[in-house]
Amino acid sequence: MSSSDSCPPVTIDSNNETKTTSKISSGTEHLPQKDEKKGTNDIKTEKDGVGTDGDSSSITKGQADGAIQSGTEKPLSKNQLKKRRRYEKAMEVKKRRKEQEKEAKRAKAIADGRDLDEERRLQAEREKSGEGHKRREELWLKRMKTADTSFKICIDCSFESEMQRKEIGSLAQQIRYCYSANKRSKNPVYFSVSSLSGETHKQLSNVAGFPDQWVGRAFDCSEKSLLEMHTDKSKLVYLTADSENILDHLDDSKTYIIGGIVDRNRLKGITIAKAKELGLETAKLPIGSYLEMF
Repeated sequence: MSSSDSCPPVTIDSNNETKTTSKISSGTEHLPQKDEKKGTNDIKTEKDGVGTDGDSSSITKGQADGAIQSGTEKPLSKNQLKKRRRYEKAMEVKKRRKEQEKEAKRAKAIADGRDLDEERRLQAEREKSGEGHKRREELWLKRMKTADTSFKICIDCSFESEMQRKEIGSLAQQIRYCYSANKRSKNPVYFSVSSLSGETHKQLSNVAGFPDQWVGRAFDCSEKSLLEMHTDKSKLVYLTADSENILDHLDDSKTYIIGGIVDRNRLKGITIAKAKELGLETAKLPIGSYLEMF
């Protein structure tokens, strides 16, 4: 090591005290300097402008802001972005359709000479007094009389362990559709769900009013098994496409079981195997007789 590398140059002031006058010129002044406000990974060379980790990909300000706001959340992939855009577009279409339907109803009401403002005022008064709720209950109970003499439907949710999370979400959504359609039907039937637990129950629990406002409206659900909810085997018919029996009429004394599966044809034969295990009668809907399958 030279003397210039071993100690800094000095000067002597009037009091014979030494002071450092300059730094050693060792070439380090040409290296990129670390910004004290940034981490070491923020240092970039003047040559190629890439980070010290060698990642040459650029990050936009929006992505950086998103990363800061979301903490450890990773940026969305191209596929995820496409799905998000499709969902947002579908929601926009749905919103426009609802607005168009609302406007069409309004135009029809005006053409029929109805006073919409007066109708809304009367409806608000009925809701405030509780008369509106009472009237809806009376109409519902009147329609419910048909369910007392009709066949019943039960969805068997004992296959959750065989399904993927996305499939379970689809199943929960279809149960909601079934309940909603049955509630609006002019001829509702008793509709139950057995073996309802785990993720399926968790997703349904996110729906407002479930299960307290559902139960008693031609609906029942339980974590109990199928035979615990419906003990008379002679009145149960398990619907499965693998059955050799074609269901050509509905028996009002029967409860028809639907396997709670959304499997995209992965789990073939699972429902008929379950029916045989339980010793239940099976049948399949006559879809092929009325629809052409491709």
